[in-house]
Amino acid sequence: MFIIAPEQTKELDRLQRLLDKLGQTYRVFVTNLETDLAEQTDSLATFFTQKDPTSKVGKPLFFNDLAVPELWECWTLGITTYLFDGEERRANVVLREDILSRTVERVEWFGQGEEVVSIDVYNRYGWRSKRSLLTEAGQPYLDIYLNRQQEEVLLHFVSQGIFLHQPSKGLDHLYANKEELQRVVLKQLLPENEAILLLDKTLLDVVKEIPKERLAYCARETHDLDEIKEHVDQILLLEDGLLSERKDGITVLSGLVDVEQESFQPEALVMTASQEVEGLSSLVHQFPQVTFHVAALTAMGPKLTDLASCFNVRLYPGISLGKYEELLSSCSIYLDCNQGGEVWSSSLQALENEQVLFGLKSTVHDEAYKELSTITDTVEEMKQQLEILLQHPEAFKEMLREQARILELPKKEVLGELFNRLEGGLG
Repeated sequence: MFIIAPEQTKELDRLQRLLDKLGQTYRVFVTNLETDLAEQTDSLATFFTQKDPTSKVGKPLFFNDLAVPELWECWTLGITTYLFDGEERRANVVLREDILSRTVERVEWFGQGEEVVSIDVYNRYGWRSKRSLLTEAGQPYLDIYLNRQQEEVLLHFVSQGIFLHQPSKGLDHLYANKEELQRVVLKQLLPENEAILLLDKTLLDVVKEIPKERLAYCARETHDLDEIKEHVDQILLLEDGLLSERKDGITVLSGLVDVEQESFQPEALVMTASQEVEGLSSLVHQFPQVTFHVAALTAMGPKLTDLASCFNVRLYPGISLGKYEELLSSCSIYLDCNQGGEVWSSSLQALENEQVLFGLKSTVHDEAYKELSTITDTVEEMKQQLEILLQHPEAFKEMLREQARILELPKKEVLGELFNRLEGGLG
């Protein structure tokens, strides 16, 4: 299966997680010039620079292993890291997101004073994959893409939009713009007998020679899809929500569950943008056997922070995406009791992570949830439903199945058949 996307987005991540859950194999091609990509992913730049399989072997470069001129040193003051020539700073070293790993994302080289004149980018395999030369205004005028042997393979003259490919053998190739480069690369990459999942409708013309039966378009929402329907076999909806009505030719991917893989854990999660979480304090005190994980993107108000002293409460103000995803996978209960807007479509992601949804009809963030028996009119009724689950944890899987049936969540076997049919194409 071949996925074409404009960039690495939340929608692409969702699609990849779903395919992993279904056991489908796939490759990804992003139509930008990113150079720091995972092993099964390529871009316009890595198509030219990472043809050698060994280019995707290795780990991020530790900051102290940077190649620098003799007598230069890497100095660090906590997060701030730089190159020092004995008298002056010569470059900033910007570390990767995981600061504690102390590995290099890029190096910003200084000219006169501390004016940045060029930037070296390092990928997750530990080698320099790009160098940008900057104007006096700090804008790139030339991007140079390098292979593992540090040969200049692809040049992008930014202001003109021109690309120059410099192969190790044969003549150089000049491309007038990014669109021409995309077409040439995709012509070589498009598979003959695989399904193509397209996340960029601007490329429908590029894939028009592919049989319609092998094409699917992955959409964020249901608007303006009629014209696209004419060109593809399926439209796969990646929207963070549940459809109120079913439409021919559109398959909803949101909410896929794999019940048989799950076992019950007395762990509850609530993601909130407000300190107003109906019944939370009462639930915490009545169910000491449940650990309540309360997360927010920002600081928390006193109604939440006052619960910090409870042994069965864990608070996560300013939660990171990684920690949030860890909680999604470890909790068995999701509380949709918070007032105000929903954060990160968390209730739907809880469904996808095989959590039983508990909440109040006055607070749930999707009308469809009100049909669930675990969504009640009062906190007392919700407590009764939670008590049933805690007394009979063996009923957890059946509750998940009932939840999926009522909400009409996509079934693993149905989606598996759909992707297998796309892979089969005309055959």
